[in-house]
Amino acid sequence: MLALIQYLGPAYSAIIVIGLYFGIKIYVGKKRQLIQRDVGEGICMECGSKIINKKCTNCDSGEE
Repeated sequence: MLALIQYLGPAYSAIIVIGLYFGIKIYVGKKRQLIQRDVGEGICMECGSKIINKKCTNCDSGEE
């Protein structure tokens, strides 16, 4: 914000910085939701695929 004050007024630079702050917050939240949906219950340690119902979809090694 301090760098923008040199070129714009304080009000404009504050609006830009606040917009960037909330834009980044929204982006990170959406990315976190996407990763959580893709990972689900976890990732298999042997093959790296998604675990569904406590079982690996590729190698069925999720049983204990």
